[in-house]
Amino acid sequence: MKKRFGLKTATIAFAAALSMTGCGSQIADLSDEQTRQVGEYAAFTMLRYDAEHRSRLVEYSEVVAADEAAAARAERERERAEKEAAEAQTPPREGTYDSDGNQVEVVDVSGGRYFEGTMEDFLELSNGMLLTYKDYEISRSYEGGSDFGGSFSLDATDGKTLLILHYSLYNGSGADSEVNFLSDNIAFKCKVNNEVTNTALVTMLPEDMTTLQTTMRDNESRDLVLIYEIGGSVGANIDSIVLRLSKTGSEFEKKLL
Repeated sequence: MKKRFGLKTATIAFAAALSMTGCGSQIADLSDEQTRQVGEYAAFTMLRYDAEHRSRLVEYSEVVAADEAAAARAERERERAEKEAAEAQTPPREGTYDSDGNQVEVVDVSGGRYFEGTMEDFLELSNGMLLTYKDYEISRSYEGGSDFGGSFSLDATDGKTLLILHYSLYNGSGADSEVNFLSDNIAFKCKVNNEVTNTALVTMLPEDMTTLQTTMRDNESRDLVLIYEIGGSVGANIDSIVLRLSKTGSEFEKKLL
């Protein structure tokens, strides 16, 4: 309707323009076909010089560029959605990791310990059981076992001396409790004067903590020892003792002196 109205209007305008030319001649009668052609020409001429008229046609390259931009935006949205979905389904990893994704061990140095907890926790003793360090002694030999119905002795090799750490284990759990340090594969180590770390001797002494396998009654207490062989000169002048226990990749460290 708009197109037909525009052609008719242009035809009338063109005819009016011809009547105002000042020419004395009479305008010839036009056939219907001639009138249509004049109207179309007039409409085309008016649109051609209409400053506000804009063609609805665009360059093909512009269409292609718009399609590519829309496809790129859709791809970015798809990748973002897939990433968010994957992160939501992946359970958080335990532990601490560096910027490259490698797991790192966090060491608690505030108390000189790797394992955050007590020695009882590290040895997995029953709640209410207490393992208390008492003192140490330096000797060329150790005799023990008399409190358990026998007598055993252990001598240091030439040029060495024995460092004996004394502990007390008390069962205050309210029930009988099993203790089995041997099956847990615990390494009982000790560093003296910040020198080489020594591993405790494994003996058949019933009070030897490294091989302890027993059931303790409630409210029972017993003395235990850890025995190390160290250099004679080191044993003559001890400035520091650090106990270090390890098992299955975990370590416990505590300064005794």
